[in-house]
Order: sequence, then C-alpha cells, then structure tokens
Amino acid sequence: MNSSSVIMIRNAILIYLLGSILLVIVFMLYIAGYVINQSQSYYINLEKPFYVIITLNSLLAVAVAVLEYTGFRRLSELKGTYRFGAYGAILQLISLPFSITGAIYYIQSIENTYKVSNISGFTMQALLVKVNSLTYLGTAGSLINLIGWLLVFAILHKLGSDHGNGIVKTGSLAAIIGLALAISVTSYVPVAYTSYNAINVASVLILFTLLIIGGLIAFIGIIMLLIGLTSLAKVITH
Repeated sequence: MNSSSVIMIRNAILIYLLGSILLVIVFMLYIAGYVINQSQSYYINLEKPFYVIITLNSLLAVAVAVLEYTGFRRLSELKGTYRFGAYGAILQLISLPFSITGAIYYIQSIENTYKVSNISGFTMQALLVKVNSLTYLGTAGSLINLIGWLLVFAILHKLGSDHGNGIVKTGSLAAIIGLALAISVTSYVPVAYTSYNAINVASVLILFTLLIIGGLIAFIGIIMLLIGLTSLAKVITH
C-alpha cells in the first residue's frame, strides 16, 4: 500500500474541516461587522455573504472530493473494497448541484419574505420558509452528500480494521454517527414546518440541540481520524 494515498485522504479531511470552520468564522464576522457598522439600519442583507459562502464551500467540496477520489482509487489497487470510498467522493460531487440550487432558493425566499426590521425580527420564522420543490432539492443534495461521506468513513473504518488501527476505527465510527445525526437534523429543519403559523419552539430547540450534539460527535471523530490516519501512514508498506 502506498502511504501517500492515506496522507492524501487525511489531507482531504483536514482541508474540509479547517475550511468549513473558516467559512463559519468569516460569516459570523460579517454579521457582527454589519450589525456594528449599520446601527441605524435594521435590514440585514444576507444574500451577498451567503452566495460567497456557497461559492467557496462548493470549491472546497470539489477539491476535497478530488483528493478523496484519487486516494481511494490508489488504495483500491491493493484491495477492491476501498474503491467504494472513491464512489463516496463521486456522490459528494453529484450532491453539489442539488445543494446549491436548494440553498439559493432558500436564501432568496428569506430575503423576499422577510425584510428584517430589527435584529430580533430575524426569527426562526424567517429561516423556516415554506417548502416547495426547490427546497426539496436542497434536502436531496444533503442526503446524497451524507451517503457519500458515510461511504468514505465506512471505508476508512475498514482500512483501520484491516491494519489494526483502533483510532481510525473509533474515529470513523464516531464521524458516521455524528455526521448522520447532524445532516439528518439539518435536512429536517426546513421541511418540518410547512407554514409560518405551525412553528413549535420546543421542537426547534430539540432539533438544534441534536444538531450541536451531532456536530460535536463528528468533530471528535474527525480529529481522531486525522490522528489515526497520520499514524497509519507511518507504519504501512510504502
């Protein structure tokens, strides 16, 4: 087995983790800066930053998928099962058009439906827009992306099992559980309510609590994976 293939997959996961964190920080800084600099204007224009985030996230996802695909294809020369990791990378790419279309409609729906008059006015009602076929596209994209990542982590679990690396096995399993929970909740939020008058605050709080828990579990799993893959690359046959 070529250790560079494992390093390539590890780097793909690392890039996606750091890139996602950076995008969230940039978006939050934009919102904070906008609020501070526009103290006399209560309308928050979300279209521009969201479009920038979507573009950057899409470029990030493509780069990560290419690295994953290349790494798993090389590993598949050793064992055919590993090629399913490459299939997972392909699914991640396939999900992008669906996710982008759904996200753009979602943003436009928020902007067109709610011209926010104050910060407190940017409520859950503004986020849980009425569902139609385009928002379902976004949900479909999230599910396809979820399946792609689950394949990647499942094959990494197999890789760790084949080489007796418990950190990779445990990390991949935690990532699978956390990611499935987080993405499933994220996909469910916009379709849980079909009208602005049917919002149950308790249910929303439960969903976002599950989202946070899932995200933390996935984060811990990914950190373990990065450590495990680094150690695995040092001991496998070159």
